[in-house]
Amino acid sequence: MMNLLADDFSIQAFVAQILLHLEKVDHPDLHKIFHGMLEKSPPLNHPLETKPPFFQQELEDSIQGIPAQTVSLKPGVEYLANRVYWNDASRGVPEFTVRGYSFGEIIGKFGAYLHDSMRLGLYVQAPSVDYPAHAHDAEEFYLILNGHAEWQIDDESHHAEAGSVFHHPPTAGHRMITSDQPLLALWMWTGAIEGRYWFVGHEEIDCQLK
Repeated sequence: MMNLLADDFSIQAFVAQILLHLEKVDHPDLHKIFHGMLEKSPPLNHPLETKPPFFQQELEDSIQGIPAQTVSLKPGVEYLANRVYWNDASRGVPEFTVRGYSFGEIIGKFGAYLHDSMRLGLYVQAPSVDYPAHAHDAEEFYLILNGHAEWQIDDESHHAEAGSVFHHPPTAGHRMITSDQPLLALWMWTGAIEGRYWFVGHEEIDCQLK
C-alpha cells in the first residue's frame, strides 16, 4: 500500500473532505464537532501503536478501487490505513459474530488523533459476510467509500454504495450484509461513545467496544 509523506498529510484537510460528504446530513451536533476540528486540529496521540488488519488484502483492494464518488478521500484513507490499530472483530462474543470485519480508529481515545466527544475510523468488511443486527448507546454515522451491501436499520432495508451515508440513532438495530466484494467505509460515533454495545436479541450481554 502506498504511503504519503507525513509532511504532506493534514488531518484537518481530511476532516474537511469528510464534511463535504456530510453536507446533506441534517445533524447540527455532528457538524459542530467537525467544524470544531477544523478550527483546532485534534492532537496526535502518543505513543502511537499500530497493527495491520486481518483483512489486509481486502483493505488494499478496496482503497485502490475507490470510485469517483469518494476519490477525494482516497489519499487520506491510504495514508491513515497504515497508521491505526486495527481490531479484528468478534466483539468478545464469537458465538454471535462471524469473523468478517476489521475496524481501526483514526480520531478518538484509541485513535491516531485524540478527541473526547467523537470516535472516527476506518471499517472493512469481507465479501459475503453477514454482520448480524447489533446496537449501541452511541449515535453512529457511516460514509461508504467503496463496495456494496444490504444495509438494514431496524425494519428498513437500504442499498449501500460509494457515497452513501447511513445514520444509526442511539440503540437502533443495524445489520450489514456484503455482496461478492469487500466494503470499505468511514464510521463515526458521537454522543454516548463509552456506552453499551450489544447484539439484538442478546441485550443482556455487554460486548467489547474497542
